[in-house]
Amino acid sequence: MLAVLFSLTIWTQLQWSAPASAAADPPALAKSAGQKWALKSVGNDKFVSAQLSSTGGEYAKLRARSATVGSWERFTLHTDDKGAHISLRNEGNGLFVSTDRNNTDKLRAQGDHIGSWEELQLTYAGSDQYGAYYKLYSEVAKLYVAAELGYAPTDPDYGVLRARTASASVGSWEKFRLVAVTDDNNHVGAVGDDTAQWGTPPAPAAPSPASANVMTWNLCGDANNGCANYLSTPDHMAGQVIGQLDDAGPGYTPDALFLEESCEKFAPSIETALENRTGTGWDVRFAPIYYNVTTAGGAAVLAQKECADATGYGDRGAYGVSVAVPDENTWYRAHILKSPAGAEQRAALCAAVTSKAVMYCGAHFSTGGTGWDDPDWSYHGYQRDELTGDEARARTAGYRVVFGGDLNVNPPARGWDGSQVLTPVYDDYRECAQLQDAGSARDGQNTTGNSKIDYIFGAGHTACAVSAGTWGSDHHALRSTTLLP
Repeated sequence: MLAVLFSLTIWTQLQWSAPASAAADPPALAKSAGQKWALKSVGNDKFVSAQLSSTGGEYAKLRARSATVGSWERFTLHTDDKGAHISLRNEGNGLFVSTDRNNTDKLRAQGDHIGSWEELQLTYAGSDQYGAYYKLYSEVAKLYVAAELGYAPTDPDYGVLRARTASASVGSWEKFRLVAVTDDNNHVGAVGDDTAQWGTPPAPAAPSPASANVMTWNLCGDANNGCANYLSTPDHMAGQVIGQLDDAGPGYTPDALFLEESCEKFAPSIETALENRTGTGWDVRFAPIYYNVTTAGGAAVLAQKECADATGYGDRGAYGVSVAVPDENTWYRAHILKSPAGAEQRAALCAAVTSKAVMYCGAHFSTGGTGWDDPDWSYHGYQRDELTGDEARARTAGYRVVFGGDLNVNPPARGWDGSQVLTPVYDDYRECAQLQDAGSARDGQNTTGNSKIDYIFGAGHTACAVSAGTWGSDHHALRSTTLLP
């Protein structure tokens, strides 16, 4: 009997103790420019909070109880099945909301990765004068989520969220609003053509002629099993980035890096590796790529695409693009680029370096051509214009601009399908391979297979090279020394 009781005690502690903070990786989450949401109960008009001050089986339980929004009330939406389901990640502890099957199906922010307990269906349930509202369906419990409002307001379970309602019984307790919220810096600066949140970057220092060493590289770091970087851990990927830099020579020091097909939790490891190599401080900023959520109505809702878990490591966070810049950076903005509805909603990310009066912007455009996301290349045109619009805003604010990334289209000189997409960009800027000659061929060395789809644009360049090695990716890195006139 004692052995049984001891086993039950250990099992209970494993199930109900607060998860280790390492699983959440707060440094990585703090550097993400992802959309944030608050969940508001229609039943009592209160925001849902993860109760992080509780312990044991009550730790991080969700309750509709708050009149204001802080980190406990902020969530990001994630999907690992292209928007068919969502998972909620709480900003306060960085963990995913689970339907706790061992604890009366309470919803608790306790999951360190997306599994069946963390999967929810988000379904449009109607709208009123205050906007749309939705139902949340727990896949593991096969029941709808309710805010338990039958308790007295002073009861510790008042407003607790629980998967407990059959579809025939759905009422106001089962209805929630998604309220778009942001942190103080509005890091999601634009969605498509809407740049209302872009704001104004801090005033730069007076520019003086200089140059910058810039590298762009598609890491191929998620779940493409055609790459050796398939399911890389953060430390492994940091080593690959340093390998690319070392291939340029032991004295090569970058000023900025654009990294595509990255995972959110790569950021701290890459940052540390850069600091160890260069002896200077770095910040690695991240912008997720999204999917449209299947809601059967209501306004468009986006969820961040999740990187696949790495074997022996676990959750690697959202999937997207990163920009590495000196650690003086405080102003950075993500741009969710207009993309085909059922495909990845691609991203760009800009970061300001005020002391050098330069804005660095990296992007990953949709895949174009017959049989791909953007078969007629029309969305590439939107994405091009949105990215160059960001550059125009930066220039108006007094910044020199350097931008590029994996733009997923061949250059104009090739004459291939879609190759004229970048003609307007070449008209206004010099690409790395052109150096400083506006009249030189709008072409360049291949960066993947028989294609050049990776670019660095600026006012001009004194050097341009494609790396000899791929370091586990299906792309070579492209490096420039870019003029800052």
